[in-house]
Amino acid sequence: MRDSGRTPAPAGTTLPSERRMEIAFTAFRELHEQRWGAYAYVHTGDAEAAVRITEAVFDRLCAQWPHALRQPSADSYAWSLLKEHVAGWPARHRRGAALPAGALHCAAHARAPERGRRFRLLEGRMALYAAMARLPERQCDALVLNLLIGYTVAQVADLLGVERAAARSFIGHAKRKVAAALSSASVSPALSVSTAPSISTASSASIGSTVSVALSALEVPSEAQHSGRGK
Repeated sequence: MRDSGRTPAPAGTTLPSERRMEIAFTAFRELHEQRWGAYAYVHTGDAEAAVRITEAVFDRLCAQWPHALRQPSADSYAWSLLKEHVAGWPARHRRGAALPAGALHCAAHARAPERGRRFRLLEGRMALYAAMARLPERQCDALVLNLLIGYTVAQVADLLGVERAAARSFIGHAKRKVAAALSSASVSPALSVSTAPSISTASSASIGSTVSVALSALEVPSEAQHSGRGK
């Protein structure tokens, strides 16, 4: 039988371009897959849908990887594919606006012991979602990517295809707008009604803390961040 496997490249030689692209794609997927699953979950409220969306994006990106690498920013190109898939999900499933629909789906599909608690939190969370939904698209994405998903400002800039200063500005403006909306709605960082800060006196750090804690209450489940690869 003919051996069709690859012969390892001798030490000190250059790997074939096809192999280099394969390694680059694998590294890119490992870096972003879990976080993109979390982003999809925030916008759908459905862990299974988040996994399917993420897998579909990376399947498409794999087929287009050489083209992606020829773009000014492969990160930004790949991010546009994720945005396209996430944006189309509510229409395909006859849902309303993505963020509020995601909140409702999270509460309604929780296990029975959790359902009551989640619906009690839903009012406060809907205020958070409403505030996020009113943000310009890039401010909303920058906020979620940085504070909820954990990308650095530099990584946010690469994904959005902007300079770091612009990404930092998006995040700062988004923090202030969301914190102001939560304060006006008397919703605290813990999504109760007790300790919402006054935006006129709050420091930048306290505003960031307000929004960070509020976003952390969205409870992205671990299964939304893992694909079915290897199963």
